Amino acid sequence: MLRETLKGARSLLTGMKVTFKHAFKKPVTSQYPRERIEMSAAYRNVITLVEKEETGSHDCIDCGACVRVCPSFCIKVEGERPEGMKRKRATLFEVDFALCSECGLCLDVCPTDTLGYSREYDQAGYGRNDFLYDLLIPWRDREESVRDKLRLAEAEKAAAKKATAAKAAAAKKAKQEAEAAASDATDGAPPKKAGDDG
Repeated sequence: MLRETLKGARSLLTGMKVTFKHAFKKPVTSQYPRERIEMSAAYRNVITLVEKEETGSHDCIDCGACVRVCPSFCIKVEGERPEGMKRKRATLFEVDFALCSECGLCLDVCPTDTLGYSREYDQAGYGRNDFLYDLLIPWRDREESVRDKLRLAEAEKAAAKKATAAKAAAAKKAKQEAEAAASDATDGAPPKKAGDDG
């Protein structure tokens, strides 16, 4: 009986120790929505398109990998191949966050790493349509300037590739000419005799 009483008292003291420890700490309160907490880099929430430094825009090429892998069937992507460009650009990237399970499979399969997690944590709405987002909205107004930048980058890359190929062809031709000249020089020389050293 005494043993059980002591065991209960020790358990009570342990609980009171935790209570008193936290009772005198300053409360963690934020005046939401005036104060917003900055979430950590590892925070996983809804998906978003990541801005690439080179272009100042997303790099979605409308490959459809995210659409195919999504278990919730909540992603819809449409795109076009802009004039003068090899790669496609997305014109619509719609996600229904009412259906999204935030599994992250779309991030894993994205070949251009243009999908990432948003740090927003307060999505709210009154109906299902409030959770239907077009992720391209932040980039719509600068899409033409980005396309011009991408066209220029593709043209520079093609010119560099062409110059490298021309340089390689010239080097190959020079090597073949040198080998042919060396072959002609050895053909014109008298044959060596068996006892000659030099």
